[in-house]
Amino acid sequence: MRRYFFHIFDNEELNDEHGTVLANREEARAYAIIVAGELLRDAGKKFWNGTEWRLHVTDEAGENIWTLRFLVEGGGLS
Repeated sequence: MRRYFFHIFDNEELNDEHGTVLANREEARAYAIIVAGELLRDAGKKFWNGTEWRLHVTDEAGENIWTLRFLVEGGGLS
């Protein structure tokens, strides 16, 4: 089991100081999708303003494992 950290960058850095213990990178990848989905659901309209936000997944050594990027551009509501 290893500890993975899920850092959020949205005009400011929100570092995950505690991390989450998971069995492997595959579980960390699945958990990153869950975290991102919860953030999108909870933030509502905030993410529709054209500002990119990122979720960086790192391991215990601080190595960047994945970066998930989210950005909505163009196309207003009709």
